[in-house]
Amino acid sequence: MSTASAQHQRLRQQEVYLDNNATTPVLPCAAAAVMHHMQTCFGNPSSSHSTGIKAKVELEATRALARKVIGASSGQIVFTSGATEGIQTSIVAALQAAKSRGQTGPEVLLLYGATEHKAVPESLKHWNQVLQLGATVKAIPVNSQGLLDLDFIRRHLPQTALICTMAANNETGVKQDLALLEKVIRSANPDVLWMVDCVQALGKMQLDIANTSIDYAPFSGHKLYAPKGIGFLYVRQEAPYQPFIAGGGQEAGLRSGTENLPGIAALHAIFTELDKKDGSVFQPEPVLWQYREALLSALRAVFPTLVLNSDAPFIVPTTLNFSVPGFYSKDIMDLFDAAGIRISSGSACSSKVPSSFVLDAMGLESWRSQGAIRLSFGPAMTAAECETACHAIRRLAVIVQRCCLVLSDAEPLSDNAVSGLTQLKHEDMCSYLLVCAKSQQAVIIDPVMALANRLANMVQGQGLQLVAILDTHLHQDHRSARDDLTALLGLQQEGATDVLGWPFSQAVIECGDYQLSKIATPGHSAESRSYLLSQQGLRVAAFVGDLLLPGGVGRLDLADSDPAAFQQSLKTLNRMVTPDTLLLSSHDYAQRFFTTFAIATKEQPLLGALLTENDNPPGWLHTLQQQSAALCQASQYQCGVVEVSWSDAKAVVDTPELQAFLQEQSDVMVVDVREPYEQSAGALGPYLPEGTVVQQWPLSRLCDALLSGALRKEQRLLLVCRSGNRSLVAAKVLNRAGFSEVYNLKGGFAMLS
Repeated sequence: MSTASAQHQRLRQQEVYLDNNATTPVLPCAAAAVMHHMQTCFGNPSSSHSTGIKAKVELEATRALARKVIGASSGQIVFTSGATEGIQTSIVAALQAAKSRGQTGPEVLLLYGATEHKAVPESLKHWNQVLQLGATVKAIPVNSQGLLDLDFIRRHLPQTALICTMAANNETGVKQDLALLEKVIRSANPDVLWMVDCVQALGKMQLDIANTSIDYAPFSGHKLYAPKGIGFLYVRQEAPYQPFIAGGGQEAGLRSGTENLPGIAALHAIFTELDKKDGSVFQPEPVLWQYREALLSALRAVFPTLVLNSDAPFIVPTTLNFSVPGFYSKDIMDLFDAAGIRISSGSACSSKVPSSFVLDAMGLESWRSQGAIRLSFGPAMTAAECETACHAIRRLAVIVQRCCLVLSDAEPLSDNAVSGLTQLKHEDMCSYLLVCAKSQQAVIIDPVMALANRLANMVQGQGLQLVAILDTHLHQDHRSARDDLTALLGLQQEGATDVLGWPFSQAVIECGDYQLSKIATPGHSAESRSYLLSQQGLRVAAFVGDLLLPGGVGRLDLADSDPAAFQQSLKTLNRMVTPDTLLLSSHDYAQRFFTTFAIATKEQPLLGALLTENDNPPGWLHTLQQQSAALCQASQYQCGVVEVSWSDAKAVVDTPELQAFLQEQSDVMVVDVREPYEQSAGALGPYLPEGTVVQQWPLSRLCDALLSGALRKEQRLLLVCRSGNRSLVAAKVLNRAGFSEVYNLKGGFAMLS
């Protein structure tokens, strides 16, 4: 390898894994045990020959160690495939017992903590239906610290057949006081069955299960440095039990199926280290708290306004759950992932901004739930690993400052300075920042409250002169952030403006090389207008509010909507732009970013008729009635209907084919559509063949790339992002705009790194 190639490779980042609540790497001792029991001691524990006997000895030795590390001198230890099986087994056993006692019907309760892992409530609902108990499944509320409502438990426990709680929460690290909980449970209902999810507890908090009346406690191996596919279940001696899996009678008839001996051997290795209590592998709790404080200090260096969503003394030390004002969890995850730091949002993806059901249950503000980040390390973390993680996190401070994500005295990165047109989104709402780099002037259009801090940071952080803050209309679904931005930026009101922010004294707003003029385009609402954007005398785009949407039109059933005015507004706008002029809306319900009259009339033939006919074209009034009915039936308020479907981008490049593809397609332009802070945190170049030129056009500036001519229809493009999702969106957008050779890198940057 040449010196240049070696240097190219060294630019690749070292991964820092801080998502141990999701899964852990396998410890070397556990991996060695797995290989030994796959290659050497591979016998079936049920076999009576010597090889089988050796396997049986390993099996029972691990069972004995399991008892020791969880403090269970009595009861059953049943090896399972993991926590989900353990949960199912426990619930089925408990519900079968309840049914045999006649505990059926809606007056019988099945309780679970509102912040439980979804495996618990979903299993309760499933088996309640399958076993036909007809019981009522009810969540136990929690307080703002995530602790269970003990009064609620006292009131409801007399009618309860099964109560499910957890030792430590997987998202927040909140630990329940099991001793206090037991006292409440047994005083209210001595006979109720009790399952405790202990998946996140082992190695992080003291367990002494023998001295409790817990009936069932599932554990998982892969949350504690063992491979996936192995776990175990504790069952109290007197607890009712019925095998969930029948067959050959393994595990003393408690769980049939040949035992996963390699996985069990891994548990043996883990339990051996855990039992040493000497800090050689698993760290004592005070050390884990030190690591937590070091990581928290590093995080605060990047995000000074960070807010913890759970904290001592109610947590295990290995989980930090936090939110940062002005940031969604995806923003922070993308930044950290680009830097090689693996963290989690702890919530599932959604078409909307995802929120954490755990934090929602705790009653925390929506911005904290939507911005929640979980950083979790394992109890076997070393001091060197902690130091490496802290260093990797701290180096992000300069990036978020210079990319204007947080305010500071740092100079913005020249390569990432805000310039041209930036389209920011919150859910389906769009805000626009127009910047002339030469004059350092800016205009904000349709500012959304949730984006106010981000917009203010971009303006203030780059020292821009804000010329105007405009709305295209009075929004029905949200409040404009114009007043809030004025306050955040400390602006002085120079001269009067109309209700949408346009200065009375100006016919045209000058923003360096850009000019904005306004035209009335009523229809969606009486005061609606569009802003025509020109650059050096050439009209390049129009901000059209909810007059037209990408793939649809704004709703026309509001109190001041006027279909006739809408038709006239379309005609007026059409006369003032070309068929290919970008039309930028205040909502984007289908991730299409923009439309044009050429695209809109092709997707919606009725629009073409509206533009050419004087009267309402046939079917137009019927279409309006259908639109109104659809909007009224929608689960949430929408400012228009988007019904157009369009095909996925078909041109996909798999990661293994990338090098050959780039060699064969020598004229292809590689386009990185990640955001500037991601590009700064982790460059794409070192993961591509040496010499590959990468153009950086973030998804938020895709419209600007088209306006500036940086991306042209005749070009051959390969789009790349972190996971392949945003680049797929960009590929669809460009295909819709007439680009014919657009490729998407499947799996994205993640598959390269």
